[in-house]
Amino acid sequence: MAPIIRPATKADESALSNICLLTANAGTSSKHLHSHPALPGLIYALPYINLESTWGFVLDDDGEVVGYTLGAFDTRKFEESAEAGWWPSLKAHYRPLLQDSDAALTAADRTYINTIMSFPRASDAMMAFAPAHLHIDILPSHQRQGWGRKLIARAMDNLKENGVKSVWLGMDPKNTEAAAFYGQLGFKKLEGAEDGILGITVQEWEEYAV
Repeated sequence: MAPIIRPATKADESALSNICLLTANAGTSSKHLHSHPALPGLIYALPYINLESTWGFVLDDDGEVVGYTLGAFDTRKFEESAEAGWWPSLKAHYRPLLQDSDAALTAADRTYINTIMSFPRASDAMMAFAPAHLHIDILPSHQRQGWGRKLIARAMDNLKENGVKSVWLGMDPKNTEAAAFYGQLGFKKLEGAEDGILGITVQEWEEYAV
């Protein structure tokens, strides 16, 4: 059977976390960078199937989840929901590790834990462009086969169906392949936003990415 795109569910948590880990190093695996491999997914994947104003779709290949697009309709509502119901338990779990000299944390672990301790809010420039944001990651086995475009298309349809007119995303500026991919789809740098923040309107998508 050909892969399908379907809504993400809580049953997909393990797969989402694994995909996030295997693509978190500028599009490549970050598994070797972590002694706590759950960290990337806890920040950039799992909140989107647990918090308010979120949505998600997965690329399912015969029962194996090999990619996803996840996001929030309202980033500020998402941030508030995370502050109330997501970060507190993670802070309680990981804060002692920062203070434990025997915890054997890697540099990447420390970076992610510090992000949990103080997750950056979306900038005014991002919010001025759109309330919504998204993430997309696909395992190498299913890259360069058109699935990225199809996942983005499903995400854009979903945003339009829910009355959202534009969306932004963040990418590692070192990930030149991702930059080229987004550029081909019509995403553009946001004026006033930090490097790596790209956006597109639903209208631009419909006109450009046909």
